[in-house]
Amino acid sequence: MKKLIRIFSIACYLIAVLLIIFTVLSIFRNAGIRYLKMLDFPRIQMFIIIIINLFILWILIKKWRWYDYLITIGLIAGLIINAVFLINYTRIVPVKVQGINKVKPSEERFSLLMANVKMSNNRTQPLIDLVENEKPDLVLVMEVDEWWNKKLEILDEEYPYSKQALNELAYGMVLYSKLPLKNVEIDYLNNKNVPSFESIISLPGKKEFVFHSVHPVPPTYFKNLPDNAGQEEKALKKIGKQIQEDKRPAIVAGDLNDVVWSYVDNLTGTQNILYDVRIGRGFFNSFNANNFLMRWPLDHVFVTKEFRLKQLKRLPKIGSDHFPVFVELVL
Repeated sequence: MKKLIRIFSIACYLIAVLLIIFTVLSIFRNAGIRYLKMLDFPRIQMFIIIIINLFILWILIKKWRWYDYLITIGLIAGLIINAVFLINYTRIVPVKVQGINKVKPSEERFSLLMANVKMSNNRTQPLIDLVENEKPDLVLVMEVDEWWNKKLEILDEEYPYSKQALNELAYGMVLYSKLPLKNVEIDYLNNKNVPSFESIISLPGKKEFVFHSVHPVPPTYFKNLPDNAGQEEKALKKIGKQIQEDKRPAIVAGDLNDVVWSYVDNLTGTQNILYDVRIGRGFFNSFNANNFLMRWPLDHVFVTKEFRLKQLKRLPKIGSDHFPVFVELVL
């Protein structure tokens, strides 16, 4: 029994040391090194494991030595570091995008459903059912290839306006809209195989806003898929510059392949122009739908100051590794 307890103690110490190292390295998430950026993703998990590890060590340690104090201080520091990133996606902090319950006659409301369907997923009906149930004004679908595009043609009758940029590399994108789309441009901001849309959307009351649909590549490497190895991911900074110069109401939405943790300015290169609808509301973890223990927010909506939030929710599974996200906004 004593031997098992000793082995268990050693394992706890090793886990503690790794947690401290990983948390400290995660501070350098914007250093341009993909392995450091990947440590930015599992902050929720590291935060929880650090609490469990601290609790176990305090039970196991009978006689405190210098390294026990050192490891405890390191774990508490790790807890604080991760908390600094996580706290903005909790109700402890005030929201950045104000909520609204009653819409004034001068204001216009509209909704967006966005979903990364995962190209290899062949279950189309769950997404179609969600669209029928939620009845969004805009539907943004990512990882769309020719097969998925054909299956989604059923939406054409309800959504007379649409734009497609299809490919077989998991970065195809389709935008469906009940609202008129003006001047839709397909941009390739940082990779010739990764499209994004810039659309001007007209609301019934004649108000307009710019809608940026984007799906940049992740920091991890996937064989035979687009990759930005050796260069900085600049797509969102380019969009941020456009919004900063344009001055019109704007929305940025999509699978950003980044957890963000509310640091929108760092990601987009803007300064208090774009606001994360999650701040002060919750994590709404959209990835990984297939793994309860490894989830974090990857699908995001940023808006300029003119918008108010009516509703934000994560929708049920559709067979993808992402949960769809639904947002209702007021302009």
